[in-house]
Amino acid sequence: MSEKKKKDPLHPETFFLPPLKMILTFFDKEARQREKEKNAAQTEEQEKATEKDVEKLIEKLSEKDE
Repeated sequence: MSEKKKKDPLHPETFFLPPLKMILTFFDKEARQREKEKNAAQTEEQEKATEKDVEKLIEKLSEKDE
């Protein structure tokens, strides 16, 4: 019985290999740069949209005051 316990490991080893795409994007500097540029463009668009909204609100309020 003691021999059987020695042969069977308590925790069998498990191996996990991440997807190849995951590994390649980790090393891909260009992908990171594209992501940064994309995020910067999105924030600029959001800022422009909020500026337009604020200008419209100011115009509406000024019209109501007159």
